Amino acid sequence: MYKRMTWSSLALILCIALFATGCSKAADTKETQSPSNAASGTTAPTASEQSSGEEANYENGLPKNEKVTLKVGLLESGYGREWFDYAVKLFTDKYPNVKFDITASPKIGDLISTRASAGNDDDMFDLFYGATWTEYVNANKLEPVTDIFEMSPDDAPGQKLNDLIVPGFNDPEKYYKENAWVFPIANYVGGMFFDQKLFDENGWNKNPKTYDEFIQLCEAIMSKGIDPIVYAGLYNYAQFAFDTKIFEIADENGNKQFRNDFEYFNGPQNTSPENIEVYKRLYDMGKKGYISKKSVGMNHTQSQMLVLQHKAAMVPSGDWIENEMKESAPDDFQWGYMAVPFTNNPNGPIYMTNGLSYSFEIWAAKPELNKKWAKQFLLSLMSNEVQQELVEKGGALPLRKDYLDVPTRADNMKPLQKSIATYLKENQVVLELKNRKLELTHADYAASLKVIVDNMALVLTGQEEPEPILQQAEKLLQNAISSDKKAQNKE
Repeated sequence: MYKRMTWSSLALILCIALFATGCSKAADTKETQSPSNAASGTTAPTASEQSSGEEANYENGLPKNEKVTLKVGLLESGYGREWFDYAVKLFTDKYPNVKFDITASPKIGDLISTRASAGNDDDMFDLFYGATWTEYVNANKLEPVTDIFEMSPDDAPGQKLNDLIVPGFNDPEKYYKENAWVFPIANYVGGMFFDQKLFDENGWNKNPKTYDEFIQLCEAIMSKGIDPIVYAGLYNYAQFAFDTKIFEIADENGNKQFRNDFEYFNGPQNTSPENIEVYKRLYDMGKKGYISKKSVGMNHTQSQMLVLQHKAAMVPSGDWIENEMKESAPDDFQWGYMAVPFTNNPNGPIYMTNGLSYSFEIWAAKPELNKKWAKQFLLSLMSNEVQQELVEKGGALPLRKDYLDVPTRADNMKPLQKSIATYLKENQVVLELKNRKLELTHADYAASLKVIVDNMALVLTGQEEPEPILQQAEKLLQNAISSDKKAQNKE
């Protein structure tokens, strides 16, 4: 897989893995709703079933009288599956010729990998939870999902999904081999988390638009004798708030080459001007006391407890924090969210750390009709009716920008969900996935990551200057890049 871990994504992936598997209580389940269908998933109509003209097709252009069974590999995760069963019922009520053969498991990834490796396309899922993707793309095993973003959901006729979805989840500049291959269902968001009530009581800015405004916020918090920021230095949780700032600085400076250089490990990485600027600012924040020295050696629950106790005002983490700390939070504590702007342009964009926590892929070697129906089903998951089920029953964040246009939807959201959704609606943001398109396997790559992780707490608390550490990590990284590019004949 070429969507590789960077030092800054190690904890992100760990947290997703815990979230995806730790919350499930169900064993593997299989539901065959249409056992009489052929292995290909389609049944040709009889002569008596034939009709002519428009009546033979649905409004989406697909035939009414050809039965199709979609085999689905469903991950049973912390989102549960009530939302998915609801979506399937809506879809099959509207399109009764389509049936679903669902295999659900918290370990569905293992089964997907086994079936994909077996080489039996009939036995493989039509539609399945997306984790690995680049190796399938390189083997011509995945169907592009790019065209779904040009379609219109039923509840938004005439509007393309691309214009309705939260920015960052369909960006042609980030396509691999000129296409999108993974269809987003739910995401997580990283940033700064805080008690909205504490901020309201003190009149603190809950939505700073520029870097200068954020620094002013830190000063205002310090004046009350409270540490502005504390974080899990043991695991470098600062990445959740600051990991994407290199893109923000590159954007503000007009460096259009930066993303390509990042994706393919071209030129300096740890010692790029953008990365050095980020760490200089963080070091300066630590020197001024904005980032608590208590962070060194702290784990995530210890640092988050300080925010619950109002000994610190903000903590970098992911949006699972509300559920993670629910047993410890006071009754009147109300989680809020902000991203940290590193731009001084009040119109942004502000780059937010995020990642897919749930997505789907389509197997390429399936009948064309199956693939068309699979795409229609994925499109249906982006209706606000299904989104509402996923938000309220699954605890996910909505991916439709217009989700909060209906006030009753906001009323049913948890405080943190509402805070994040409001932030996304009110700010010019980019949800940055930090994808790489080149695989590094050399041992010095892991060694370079370790240098960063082991030393960043001292940098962020103002006790060690960043550049010597970044240079040490860069030397190891460049050796790994050179060795791997030579081995892969990509120099």
